[in-house]
Amino acid sequence: MKILHYLAAFLPVAWCAGLGHAIHNPIIPGWNPDPAVLRVGNEYFIATSSMEYWPGIPIYRSTDLEKWELYSHALTRPEQLQLYGTPTSAGAWAPSMSFINGKFYITAVTRWTYDPVAKVWPRAFWISSTDLKHWSDPIWGDPWGIDPELFQDPESKNVYLNIMAPNNNVDRLWGISQCQVNLVSGRCIGQYRSIWNGTLPHTSDARPEGPKMFKRGRWYYLLIAEGGTDELHRASIARSSTAEGPWEANPNNPLIYNGAYGFKNLTVQSTGHATMFETGDGDWYAVFLARRNINGTSPLGRETFLCSVEWEDDWPVFNNGQPILLNDASEPKPIPSPFVDTFGKSKLDPSWYTLRTPYSKMYTVGRRAGSKGLILHPNVFSLSERDVPAAVLRKQTSLNMKFSAMLLPVKGGLGSRQTVGISAYLSELQHQDIGLAGCAEQRGLCVYTTLINNGTSKHAEYPLNMTKVNNLTFDIRAEPLEYRLGYSLGKTGTRWLASFPSSWMATAPPNWFVFDGAMFGLFASGNGEPWPVDGPQVGFGRVEEVYFQEDIPDYDV
Repeated sequence: MKILHYLAAFLPVAWCAGLGHAIHNPIIPGWNPDPAVLRVGNEYFIATSSMEYWPGIPIYRSTDLEKWELYSHALTRPEQLQLYGTPTSAGAWAPSMSFINGKFYITAVTRWTYDPVAKVWPRAFWISSTDLKHWSDPIWGDPWGIDPELFQDPESKNVYLNIMAPNNNVDRLWGISQCQVNLVSGRCIGQYRSIWNGTLPHTSDARPEGPKMFKRGRWYYLLIAEGGTDELHRASIARSSTAEGPWEANPNNPLIYNGAYGFKNLTVQSTGHATMFETGDGDWYAVFLARRNINGTSPLGRETFLCSVEWEDDWPVFNNGQPILLNDASEPKPIPSPFVDTFGKSKLDPSWYTLRTPYSKMYTVGRRAGSKGLILHPNVFSLSERDVPAAVLRKQTSLNMKFSAMLLPVKGGLGSRQTVGISAYLSELQHQDIGLAGCAEQRGLCVYTTLINNGTSKHAEYPLNMTKVNNLTFDIRAEPLEYRLGYSLGKTGTRWLASFPSSWMATAPPNWFVFDGAMFGLFASGNGEPWPVDGPQVGFGRVEEVYFQEDIPDYDV
């Protein structure tokens, strides 16, 4: 990658119809919210939120805006991101990407808690890089708030921090604020002030957020999201003759808002948090987040979408003014090839995550006694604790797929509190597990299922009538409306033991938040007790994901 190839006028990215192929939305499936994009020559990079997962802020790369690969993560060291005790959906939020004075910058926030008493507000920070792979320690900005962005005025070369922030510590009405900043110290070196409150009535429900600023021709543009992150989510834009305003709202706002067509109507909902860009051929596009509603809920969470942009009277028009549909392409979206991981490399595949910042070694990968595998190092924590269990997880990327994991041989010695298995995971309050443990009421090993649904729990166990086990595979079959948990021994067919509705993978308890989407996890736990010193070594030798045609309609039924 050569920085010299970077386009002189930085613009955030979106889809390019001029590349000669159809748009298959979502362009990055699985939960990848708050996309921010950077173009470097003929390469495109998208960074998304990672919440409570480690490593933080994934960066995807594409050369054709259709096929995206996981390129790197921005936050890979504990000194960059501390997530100790962080609840689900807090953590690292809403990155923005910039190119300033020969360096790449990512600006984001860390939210540590939702504690209504402590009121620990998210803090803005930025990191820099010369290659989009190796990133500096954070510089912490002065303001609190969320969704920060660094913008360098191409005329004055001043650098501004734009951020969604409360107007003061009394009213706490959110809006877009700005100050000129020192990139080295993080301090505001210009007046900190409100610049635009969006187009909705300025109340606690309006939530103007996600500022993205750019310059086109004689105008500076400020693109924001409004209406919260659910069905009222939308994108709106204003323009000014300077980077500091005053700002004139587009008379045709909002640019995208699928909720206008009925919350229970279109499958694609929560369209917003957009970023615009121009290709080398002069075409414009926007990348944004959206959810795919399945019977009213979205198991995969907020995914990354893309649409075309045209210009009329120096105002952008998204998707020709039409709603965002799944099936705009003339041909169906290709079914991905299966994903297979035998854990034979010296490092874990970068598509696997842990919950929160690790502070001890939780797994070993590579060759073990002549074979490949992932060895888990269980601790006292389970998937239900707000801590760091011995678990690795991958994003669910299809609404119609099967996740399978083959257990390494277990040579006995598991007690009823020692567990190893797989999970359909949404949060510490919502995960559905199938695994192996010592039977509670009799001798030997049992397969068990535990369905945890926001305060309720249902547990069942199934004796294997053996003290050692080999060739045991656990399966999760995910379909648009239902998940099933099962297992097989050797070449026997899958025995399905439990099922639950897909809506469970999208629902938070009352007065709670769920900004993530479904994950598939591998775990082992002492469930409140240290793993016995004479306990068996546990892990997995192979994981496979198989995908099927989704056939999701444009209208939610």
